[in-house]
Amino acid sequence: MSQILVVSSDSVGVAAMLSVLDLAGHQARCASTFEDATRLLAQGSPDFVIADGHLGAFNGLHIIMRARAAYPETGAIVTTSKKDRGLEADARSLNVECMVKPKNPAEWLEPISKWAARRANQPQEHE
Repeated sequence: MSQILVVSSDSVGVAAMLSVLDLAGHQARCASTFEDATRLLAQGSPDFVIADGHLGAFNGLHIIMRARAAYPETGAIVTTSKKDRGLEADARSLNVECMVKPKNPAEWLEPISKWAARRANQPQEHE
């Protein structure tokens, strides 16, 4: 399945998310800060990034932009604990889904599945 980078300082939420991702067959790496996420990106390309909207002085879109600069096909979600119209607008401009953190961790799988289906239906480039 997919290699997923999860960037969040919410250790309880991350543990629940990792359990769901693992059961669905995904492999996840985690970072709790922007700096840690940047180091993980340097180690390899994720297929998908789930990042908190607020990461200290940065936001999740910053790490998603870094991921996509190196790996343009990276799927992404930026998350927030409550509706944030500014973050939603910024995410939309970058073709990133913005979602309020779900109460049921299994809800993380739907946007990942939709992204994977779109990716699978794209024509493959041939050299």
